[in-house]
Amino acid sequence: MSLIRQVWSGVGVNAWSWAVWTTLALIAWMPPVGGTTVYLNRRCQRVNSPQDAWRVDFRRNLSAGSKRYWFSLARYLDGSALLCLSQPNYTQGQPLAVPTLQHQFIREIQQEQPETSFLITVADGNGRNVRLTQFRLQLNNPTQPALSKVKEWRN
Repeated sequence: MSLIRQVWSGVGVNAWSWAVWTTLALIAWMPPVGGTTVYLNRRCQRVNSPQDAWRVDFRRNLSAGSKRYWFSLARYLDGSALLCLSQPNYTQGQPLAVPTLQHQFIREIQQEQPETSFLITVADGNGRNVRLTQFRLQLNNPTQPALSKVKEWRN
């Protein structure tokens, strides 16, 4: 830290600015909350390399029947999403059977009650002033998900 302080003081940065920039630098170097970043391929199989892979940004545990599942949302470099269903620890992963949501720009995902219900907001593009559509995804039977449109509006 003293090297950073010397550099910043040498360019005339006051203590407040130094503290802000140091904090931002430390945050940028921190691993994601909960450990390391997880990457999946297009078939929802865990991979070690981020090259041509989808980064997991959202994961929830769910139980359906007597089985436990992981429901995950992974993003590609362009921001498009891949929805995956797997056994715990990303074993036997596969894309969720919801073509309407796959490879879309998902802005928000919220788990509802019961734990197998999710509200998902999809943007009609990766920009401003686009149409947004909210869907309810029911995973009571994860191998046969149910999707319904809730509402639509412009951003």
